[in-house]
Amino acid sequence: MNRRKAFTLVELLVVIAIIGVLIALLLPAVQAAREAARRNQCKNNLKQLALACLNHEATHGHLPTSGWGWRWQGDSNRGFGKDQPGGWPFNILPYIEQASLRDLVKGISTSNATEFEAAMLRIVQTPLSIYSCPSRREPRLYPFVNTLEPDLAVNLRSCRAQQCEVARTDYAGNAGNSSPGGLQGPADFGEAATFDRDNLWITDTQNGVTYQRSLVRMTQITDGTTNTALIGEKYMSPKDYNTGESDLDDQNIFVGHHQDNLRYTGRTFNARYAEAFLPEQDSDSIKATLERPLFGSAHSGTVNMAFCDGSVQPIHFRVNLRVFFFYGGRDDDGSNYDLERNTRRQRQ
Repeated sequence: MNRRKAFTLVELLVVIAIIGVLIALLLPAVQAAREAARRNQCKNNLKQLALACLNHEATHGHLPTSGWGWRWQGDSNRGFGKDQPGGWPFNILPYIEQASLRDLVKGISTSNATEFEAAMLRIVQTPLSIYSCPSRREPRLYPFVNTLEPDLAVNLRSCRAQQCEVARTDYAGNAGNSSPGGLQGPADFGEAATFDRDNLWITDTQNGVTYQRSLVRMTQITDGTTNTALIGEKYMSPKDYNTGESDLDDQNIFVGHHQDNLRYTGRTFNARYAEAFLPEQDSDSIKATLERPLFGSAHSGTVNMAFCDGSVQPIHFRVNLRVFFFYGGRDDDGSNYDLERNTRRQRQ
């Protein structure tokens, strides 16, 4: 009589255990491969954004300006120079094959408020994957919950806090290592004519490559394009990825000068002493503020940063204080600053 062959219980348990071990070994490898792909996509995004900035400079004679301030949105009717209220991500749209998006308001007068604001709203509510790091969050709309002002901008009042959603960015331009900050901008178009003259402190203190009303030429980057940051990943707290409640992520991609799309490598107190803002990995335990706007990333170990020569480099979170500080300034050689005495790496 033939007996039916089968696994014993012990043999079955051994097979299950082996399969479990193989899965346990395989999953981290799969996750690592996926993160490597996301990191490479992030680097490619920065590469394309950097090349767009360089094409902008070749066309207009200066790197993209960051507009009038955080109370203003981009307006294609106002060109690419000091009359442009929008930030650097708005100004490079033609160079990332998004000229049609930038031109949605072209030819529409601000006196035609209904049509103008409808077109403006379409712009700020258009997520673009090139501005999003895939390791952090999706390119979609996020809530606008700002409590400082009831509306998004002087030239976009129909986007109301608690009632409107906007697109956001994970990348920030290099505003320098001098004095973090930026004004909300002129109160109206009339005040814009004298804004430069009455607010020289911002243009006198910023030493990066894009900031409030900047018109930085490549010839002004005397530290060398390979040594000067152009765009990098911005630090965020994971709890605020989707909320819109962070002061450093409460506006939208195209806003004028604001820490939403601008960051700093440090702060200078006087001619000798300075503080470096070293990049951080995203964490709820790190305290970043409007006065301490950090570069950083969701990646482990490094933050991706594009330089003014168009290259993209991974910068380690433990980068040397002095090296990272001087990535921010376009025209400082480090001879007058004592970073070691005035700076220590702070972890909250």
